[in-house]
Amino acid sequence: MRPVKNIKTGHQLNKHGDAKPDLINAMGEYCVYCERHVEAVNLDVEHVKPQKAHGKLSLTWANFLLACKSCNTYKRHYQGAERQPKILSTQAWPHLDNTYVAYDYDQHGRVTVSATVNAPVLREMAARTLHMAGLDQTPAVDVAYKKLGLIFDITSRRERAWKIANLALQAYEQNATDIQRMSILNQAESVGFFSIWMHIFSGHALVKQSLITRFKACAACFDLHSNPLAPRGPGRI
Repeated sequence: MRPVKNIKTGHQLNKHGDAKPDLINAMGEYCVYCERHVEAVNLDVEHVKPQKAHGKLSLTWANFLLACKSCNTYKRHYQGAERQPKILSTQAWPHLDNTYVAYDYDQHGRVTVSATVNAPVLREMAARTLHMAGLDQTPAVDVAYKKLGLIFDITSRRERAWKIANLALQAYEQNATDIQRMSILNQAESVGFFSIWMHIFSGHALVKQSLITRFKACAACFDLHSNPLAPRGPGRI
């Protein structure tokens, strides 16, 4: 899951949707949870702490992320309408944690909590976020998807992205030029799934550095060789 740098404060808002242009400028046209590329019109300004339970935060910049409508819907039903005062400390968040190190992606489109996350409390945080956004589910196995009207299969999308990225790697290793690298970045930008591209190109620091920039991932979560830095903060991943 791509770590991002959210906007702490901004101009006064009349409605939370007005924050979308600035959020896209900061985080790109991607869902912060499933990582897929989403056109601006289909992105939701998502409240980290649910606005129904935390009304005073409904127009607070620090409470905003960007999510696709499917992840946002799943998250809203997962969280419910109850006030959750410890929600920031009991789950992993892409604007608070280096969520890139929290999850493993495989060629079948599956996402699991990474074995590198050793501490039980941190594993629980990562697992809750995985469940919250429904990233470990598919419409074929989870009736909740059907109840929520979520018809796309994100697992299949991740599987396709893996295949596309792997072909791009083969092409790059045969012809590692700047033009080829730019072509790969353009392709990755349109496909989405930052973590998959980073994994596939794990042996190519220059491409990884370019991916971090193009996807607007939080640069502070990576070293000069584009390897992840963790934890992001005390008590975090």
